[in-house]
Amino acid sequence: MSSPNHSTSHSTIERVSVFGPTLRFKGELKAQEDIKIEGRIEGTIEHQQRVIVGSKGEVVAKVNASAIDVDGRVQGDMVAKKSIKVSQSAVVRGNLRAPSVSITEGANFNGGVTMESNAGSSGPSTTGASSR
Repeated sequence: MSSPNHSTSHSTIERVSVFGPTLRFKGELKAQEDIKIEGRIEGTIEHQQRVIVGSKGEVVAKVNASAIDVDGRVQGDMVAKKSIKVSQSAVVRGNLRAPSVSITEGANFNGGVTMESNAGSSGPSTTGASSR
C-alpha cells in the first residue's frame, strides 16, 4: 500500500547520465548533470556536477568537476570544487586538487595532492604521494 503523503519532487530526483561499459568516447565532454563512467573516455571532462568513474570505467583525461569519485582507472589530473574520493579498487595516475581529498587504503595512486579551500587558486599545500 502506498502512502498518500508520499510525493516525488523534481528537485529531489537525481539526474545521472551513464556511459556503459561498451561505450568509447574521445574528445571534450561537458554536462550539467551527474555522470557515471563505466566505459572509456579520452580527452577532457568539464562538469558542473559529480563525475563517478565506476569500477569498469577507464578515463585518460583531465577532469574538472564539482566532485569526483573514482572506483576505476584514471590517468590524468583531476580538479574538484568540493571533493575527490579514490576508493580501494581505484588506479589513479595524476595530480589531485580539491578542498577535500580522500584516498582509501589499498588504492593504487601515484601523483600529487593539493588540498585548498578554493581548488582554482594557486596556493601550495601540496603533498606528493605514491600508494599501492
